[in-house]
Amino acid sequence: TLPFDAETQTLILDKNQIIKLEHLEKCKNLMQLSVANNRLVRMMGVAKLTQLRVLNLPHNSIGYVEGLKDLVHLEWLNLAGNNLKVKYLVCCICQNLV
Repeated sequence: TLPFDAETQTLILDKNQIIKLEHLEKCKNLMQLSVANNRLVRMMGVAKLTQLRVLNLPHNSIGYVEGLKDLVHLEWLNLAGNNLKVKYLVCCICQNLV
């Protein structure tokens, strides 16, 4: 298991060959999440992180943007270097972050 709990505010999981985001719902106060340079294909798991302000997911294999609707505090999103299929959706999301 990973050393995080409800009080964790920043979680950096870069370069760990992670395929799926699991058990993040335990991190009720998570404000910053970085899972760069892994093997993620989906963004499942981020939707429950309602306090998230920074989401850093570059250089994975993510194909679709999902799970951001409830992240009302999100200020910064990085999906560079992924295999995004719906670029229009990404533009709309970026406009909402401004």
